[in-house]
Amino acid sequence: MRTPSVRMGRLIIALAAFGLMGADAPAPSPDFPDGYRDWRHVSTGLIGPHAPAYAANGGFHHIYANPAALRGYKAGRFPDGAVLVYDLFEAVDRGGDVTAQGPRRHVDVMVKDSRRFARTGGWGYAEFAAGERAPRPGMAAACHACHERVQARDYVFSGLRD
Repeated sequence: MRTPSVRMGRLIIALAAFGLMGADAPAPSPDFPDGYRDWRHVSTGLIGPHAPAYAANGGFHHIYANPAALRGYKAGRFPDGAVLVYDLFEAVDRGGDVTAQGPRRHVDVMVKDSRRFARTGGWGYAEFAAGERAPRPGMAAACHACHERVQARDYVFSGLRD
């Protein structure tokens, strides 16, 4: 028969192991930010067919920032609570020299929360397929890997336009 101290020791070890496993679990994805098109429009860009990122991100992208993100653009560091949205639409050739915005492809979201997303520079990432409110699984790591290139800019590619 085991003594209470042996059982207690095993319980402590089991709880410690569970706590460590919980620390390695991925943070939940950011939620879809309803109403983001009412936020400040930061910029618009076009990723054309010549770009390496065309297959995944080709088309017109509009970037929106909530008030906390606007403060971050101005300060050069983004505070917790900053949210950036990358709204991507197909580029449609209308003939001649006209390229128009087509259907939405996806919506990408970055949320700054230094505690919740500590392992990814304080940013949480999510991608939502057109018309969906549930994030695509497995995108956060890929998003962060790309954004690491601009770590010196607090992981943000875009700049605020006047």
